[in-house]
Amino acid sequence: MTTPVSTLTVDLAARFPGIVTPDTRPGFSGFIVEKDKLIEVATAIRDEMGFDLLTAVTGVDYLPENKMEVVYHAYRTTGGPGLVF
Repeated sequence: MTTPVSTLTVDLAARFPGIVTPDTRPGFSGFIVEKDKLIEVATAIRDEMGFDLLTAVTGVDYLPENKMEVVYHAYRTTGGPGLVF
């Protein structure tokens, strides 16, 4: 008998109120993390939530707005949906 894959969705905004917000920009998904709290949030994603595989780290340069963004894609090697933050 196989164990069903969990389809649990992670709500980082509820876990980290005031630090993490859902990305509500049109065409985007995932969560926006305050840059000074990235290590704290990423550590919890790994240690508490079981996301043990980081598949992509992408840098985005918004030249006209004079800002940069880093996008992380994390997964559990045991299966389930990914997490973008």
